[in-house]
Amino acid sequence: MLTASTSMLFVEAVIGTIALFVWGLTQASPDHPYNAMGLIVLAPFVAAAEAVLCALLTVGVVMPLLVLGGWLGRRLSGREAWWWIPALAATATALPFLAAAVLGETGLLGGLGGWLAVTAALAAPPLVARRLLLPDRPQLSGGAMFGWVALYGTLAVVTAGTLASIGLYAAGIG
Repeated sequence: MLTASTSMLFVEAVIGTIALFVWGLTQASPDHPYNAMGLIVLAPFVAAAEAVLCALLTVGVVMPLLVLGGWLGRRLSGREAWWWIPALAATATALPFLAAAVLGETGLLGGLGGWLAVTAALAAPPLVARRLLLPDRPQLSGGAMFGWVALYGTLAVVTAGTLASIGLYAAGIG
């Protein structure tokens, strides 16, 4: 379960890094020139830091969401249901994003978009890891789940990179 959740979070982090990079390119020119070689040199260090952060998020956020979602499902409805996890993720992230929208410059619509994105990103890894815990499904090892996440995660990263490149090219940046 730790492997599946960490690899899922890592895929999300890579897609988020692509989005952050594209967003940075669309902003006003920075004071320092863009250097692609710096990105290539820093990529392994960024990947290692993301992997450690993903493991910490798995232990500190994903596993408690799984446990609490299962407990609430058994306690309130008599059985576990998948929809408890997104409901808990939405509840946990609502107050910080509401405060950020009110206090920040994003506005209510920007805060709502950020809240939905973080809720989806926070709910996806526990839902994938939950698949390993279901008793009525065939057992799937952590290595097999990692393989599926790596396969579909690579497809998602390539799709995000392609769409980002198309968007930058259409905007005249790329």
